[in-house]
Amino acid sequence: MTLTVTLNPSVDRLIYVRQLVPHDTNRILRIEEDAGGKGVNVARVLRRLGMPVVATGFLGGRAGRYVLHELSNVDGVECRFVWVNGNTRINLAIQEEDGSPPTALNERGPQISAEELGSLLRVVEELSQKAQFVALGGSLPPGVPTDIYAMLAEIAARHGAKVVLDADGEPLVQGLKASPFLIKPNENETERLLGRTIDTIEDAAKAAQDLHTGGVPVVIVSIGEKGAALACAEGCWVAIPPKVQAVSTIGSGDSMIAGVLSVWMQGGAMDEALRWGTAAGAATAMTDGSDICTAGQVRELLPQVEVKRW
Repeated sequence: MTLTVTLNPSVDRLIYVRQLVPHDTNRILRIEEDAGGKGVNVARVLRRLGMPVVATGFLGGRAGRYVLHELSNVDGVECRFVWVNGNTRINLAIQEEDGSPPTALNERGPQISAEELGSLLRVVEELSQKAQFVALGGSLPPGVPTDIYAMLAEIAARHGAKVVLDADGEPLVQGLKASPFLIKPNENETERLLGRTIDTIEDAAKAAQDLHTGGVPVVIVSIGEKGAALACAEGCWVAIPPKVQAVSTIGSGDSMIAGVLSVWMQGGAMDEALRWGTAAGAATAMTDGSDICTAGQVRELLPQVEVKRW
């Protein structure tokens, strides 16, 4: 099974308006709401693809109960979250009709105590013993140290689980010290890691190779609708996604990770994993708001994904 760890889950509320007018009354056209967070999304997509998965992390309050309901009751994900005294955050995004990027208002998340952090470490220690992969990612709530991903990765590795890390900034830099099996930075995160511009699929492939040479067994650099590149000891592949009408890219990167893991969990090859990951990311981009892909949507797009050695 795969274990996903989401330290700062959220309820994502997308508010649609015709045009956002600051300092004035704005009429809401409709509201969409869903559970959010990198590990939450990975767990839901894996379950929809028929893979065994357990989700953990921190949850609290009414918003936390909503996230738990969406995961366990709607998608059938097994959950082992640590409940905290604070409230799971609610992220607001305002989407205008012209299709421009939404205006996001994100809460920081609940304050995590040392006792709550210790409880999570014990849960991850227990569950890692049965996990093939442990997926870590997302922002950190207050009270959680920036080297938490390194700590969690070391726990998982001790029990033979392969660590997947999808983070940014200092948590990613610290997490890399624990030698994760896979990282999947997007173009902006890759630019911050390497200090150079990533514009093309060729840039992505070279960046993935450089990060792999730097010590990460598998690197996937994703650059949205332009595609993604995977570098590992077996070589380098690039994937060009199908031309789809992108509605919302929220969760696309998480869906890509789930698609990749769904193949690896069945012993599949690297190029096939990249194909499934690319199809899953594109399928989620086609969904409204913070919704994520279905297995049927992924399978429909699979033949349209072009994967080739680079």
